[in-house]
Amino acid sequence: MEVAGLIISIIALLLALFTYFKHDLKIKKQAALINKYQIEKIEKEKDGEKKAIIETNVIKDNKGTRLIKVYNKGKSVAKNVIVTIPKTKWFEVINNPCPIDIKPQNGIEISLVVFMGGPDKIDINYEWSDDFSDKNNDNQTIQL
Repeated sequence: MEVAGLIISIIALLLALFTYFKHDLKIKKQAALINKYQIEKIEKEKDGEKKAIIETNVIKDNKGTRLIKVYNKGKSVAKNVIVTIPKTKWFEVINNPCPIDIKPQNGIEISLVVFMGGPDKIDINYEWSDDFSDKNNDNQTIQL
């Protein structure tokens, strides 16, 4: 009887050790995945702080005049911003202060005079540099 009790105790101990190590291995794998995810998230946040994001809004001013507000909604200074508006006979750019640097959460205004019969949408191209990249470009279609 003593031998049977000893065998049962040893089997229980071995089962407990097996369960402990299996659970410990699973916890370590999960911790490694969480650490990897957190490192990737921190790197994305660091990259996001180095980027400038250029966008445009259009405000209808007086008859035929439009204010194109180009702003930087990123977290880095947009350096040497160049806004390219295609030249057509349907509108005329009154002022375009580009190239210019735009600080985060700030912007510039470009005035346009729109003539009758022209298209109601145009494509605007942007080029700039920031702390993340020296050559960024984007385009946006705006409604006049």
